[in-house]
Amino acid sequence: MAEDISRATPDRLAPAETLHSRRTVTLILAGLLAGLLLAFMDVTIVSTAGPTIISELGGLSLYAWVFSAFLIVQVVTIPIFGKLSDLYGRNRLFLLGVVVFMAGSALSGASQSIQELILFRAVQGLGFGAFVPTTIAIAGDLFPPDKRGRVQGLLFSVNGVAFAIAPALGSFLTEAISWRWIFYINLPVGVVSLIVILSAFKESRGKRAIGFSDWLGSAALAGFLGLLMFGLFLGGATIAWESWAEVGIFAGSALLFVAFVLAERRAREPVLPPRLFRIRNVSAATAVNMLRAVVFFGIIAYLPLFAQAVLGGTVGDVRNVIYGFTLPLTGGILLSGAAISKIGFKKPTFIGATIVVAGLVILTSIRPSPSLLQLIVIGIPLGFGNGMMIPATIVAFQNSVEKGEIGIASGLSTFTLYLGGAIGLSILGAIQTSVFDSLRSSLLTPALVRDALSQSILLLFWIFLGVSLVTLAATLLMRQMRTDAKASVTA
Repeated sequence: MAEDISRATPDRLAPAETLHSRRTVTLILAGLLAGLLLAFMDVTIVSTAGPTIISELGGLSLYAWVFSAFLIVQVVTIPIFGKLSDLYGRNRLFLLGVVVFMAGSALSGASQSIQELILFRAVQGLGFGAFVPTTIAIAGDLFPPDKRGRVQGLLFSVNGVAFAIAPALGSFLTEAISWRWIFYINLPVGVVSLIVILSAFKESRGKRAIGFSDWLGSAALAGFLGLLMFGLFLGGATIAWESWAEVGIFAGSALLFVAFVLAERRAREPVLPPRLFRIRNVSAATAVNMLRAVVFFGIIAYLPLFAQAVLGGTVGDVRNVIYGFTLPLTGGILLSGAAISKIGFKKPTFIGATIVVAGLVILTSIRPSPSLLQLIVIGIPLGFGNGMMIPATIVAFQNSVEKGEIGIASGLSTFTLYLGGAIGLSILGAIQTSVFDSLRSSLLTPALVRDALSQSILLLFWIFLGVSLVTLAATLLMRQMRTDAKASVTA
């Protein structure tokens, strides 16, 4: 794969227009992999230390914001940093993002109160929002269209690895040293990533790069997403969904969205050009990404909960259920990445969505109390199918835009995933809580509470199936494109 880069012509690399040797490309990929490991580990490792953090810092009522602050800032900043990387270069945005993430990690580890931890987790989210989409864009720049699937598969296989080792590593660090080391462990990994990228990745500013000017559009986008995220995370927990406060938050978000659309139509260099969504594959990939995120994050959230709270599984059993999903996820990512160069991105996306539907058909057809082994086995197609879709949707975004917009496209691939996940988890949580409370209030004995929980989660599995069927239909809207190096971008 790297040999193709050393022989590539300059017009196939953007925006740096710089040739790299095979050794240099290998080093760059190593630096990018270290950065992504840093990011994806932090998504899950914090949850393992939750009880310990609360016992030391207190603030149980605010604990959910340790995760929410991290996610909200990511969703708000990812599309903006994607655009900035197109204008000012990938290198500086990647380095800035890693440094900010490391600073947030060090400060999170040193937190003396739950409020400080929430603030510093937001700083981590800011760094994540800068360097993760930039990482995807760097890989898109370095490799021609026919090689992007394989490299994106390699990069995102780190996601599965992180899911697999984060719980064990987090538990070990918390018990053997201190919960603070779940954040401090990021520092040496970040230093390695910085050193490698600084020494190996050289780029010059793109010829078409101009100064950033879409301040109004960016402010409206940040306001719209910020209010939307706040409304979703506060709804049902802190503020009742039907309250005027919640209605006001969503109304304000809607108004800011309208302002954002109007601003983007007039902007010289819009942060998120509306015309991109007139490209069929971009619109289809957006729909697929957001819909599959509902199921992906829903499975991660509720399959382990079902194993522990309904089936009575131990911590080890829950870990095995997670592995039953995440290990096939990694395999699906790698296989899809290798296949894209031969069959394009549409077929792996369709195949992955079909496999997920098949897995959910099995999940919804089992008896109300399956065995833990059944749950682990059912996780295999769910993980593998989701893995198949990950590199395929990224390549769908990247190969459907011009070279100078790969940063925006890469930002969209990450942004739509996390936005879909945030919206989906909020809706799923509201449905599960409402059904559980309704069933529990009608029970005559407390012993049947587990049955109420089981029924409320089983309902979510049916919702996953419905959403996955819509996802499968959305993959059919994708237009198959040539992925060889000579392929041109078409709308």
